[in-house]
Amino acid sequence: MNSSRIRPIKARGSRRPIIQARFSPRITLFCLLIVLTLTPLLIVGTISHGHFKEAVTGKVVRYSLAELTQTVNNLQEKLAGYEAVSLQLFVNNDFLTALEKYCDHGNKAREAAETVKTCFHEHMKNDPGLFGFIFAGASGQIEPIVVAKDSQENFIALSRKLKETGAGREIMEADGGIVWAAPLKINRGNYLLLGRLMKKISTGAPLGILALVIDEEKIDRLVNLAFYEELNDSWDGIDYYSLIINSRGEIISSPFKEEIGKKVPQIIEGILPANGGALTGEDAGQGRQGSFLTTVNREQNLVTYKAVDCKNKTAWRNSWYLVNLVSTSFLYKERRVVAATTLVLSLLFGALALLISLYLTK
Repeated sequence: MNSSRIRPIKARGSRRPIIQARFSPRITLFCLLIVLTLTPLLIVGTISHGHFKEAVTGKVVRYSLAELTQTVNNLQEKLAGYEAVSLQLFVNNDFLTALEKYCDHGNKAREAAETVKTCFHEHMKNDPGLFGFIFAGASGQIEPIVVAKDSQENFIALSRKLKETGAGREIMEADGGIVWAAPLKINRGNYLLLGRLMKKISTGAPLGILALVIDEEKIDRLVNLAFYEELNDSWDGIDYYSLIINSRGEIISSPFKEEIGKKVPQIIEGILPANGGALTGEDAGQGRQGSFLTTVNREQNLVTYKAVDCKNKTAWRNSWYLVNLVSTSFLYKERRVVAATTLVLSLLFGALALLISLYLTK
């Protein structure tokens, strides 16, 4: 047998002295103390973190729903005021007579047109929140009557094709009922239309669409009043705010104007049933208010919401909801700071205690 092929067998216990040489009893004791210090801290910290999140979320939801309730009441009063203006015009015989005369005689009936404009101006004077009025005739053969604080030509152009828009079709289908249409963008502004189909007193034949024009920012300032007052219209770094959406998930009002008109399906799906239908039976109360977690703009948010009911039962808003969004990173920011501070202090005091004990046992 060739002895050169025989390899020396290493002693099995040869590694233990090396490990013992590398790690002295003091280092081993130090590591053991660190592990014993951190293990219960991590266990207790994990449990307390979960309870903290639940407690904070519960308190924020209760506070937010209470605040939403008050805001919804104020919002309902404001919207009901606009709806009352529409109703006053709807039952005003002098106003309806002027409309009929204008529709029958067209652009030749200047006196009737001036009567209509005068009525519009009076209501705008009484309510500064009204941005303007539009009357678009049903026949399309007469020029629309438009009164607006600004962008008059743009609103005239809009009124000429109003019946072909989604807002116009909704108003026509309501057949005289009040309709809050989705917001329209004119120049740099966003405007809500409160419209209804006007009819002749005698025959009930359609005269045309009468629409109140409301600046969306007036609604938003009512919903986010504190921010407009405290932050001087600067929304940089905002961690919580409110917006209004309808049952289709379209944003009706928001402090971030570029979002208006966009859809947020992840929010409306958390409010309504999966099929988008109405809730019945034991679930009838669900969907009127509540809370849930979802991702908005690539960030997790706590969502609380409350339905904006119509005080005027003839009004149709396509089920508006006032929604409050709070970033969870903002909610739990203090908890993370406390947890990190506690961990660092535990390590420091643990190491200090070990060093003192080693020094005293020399």
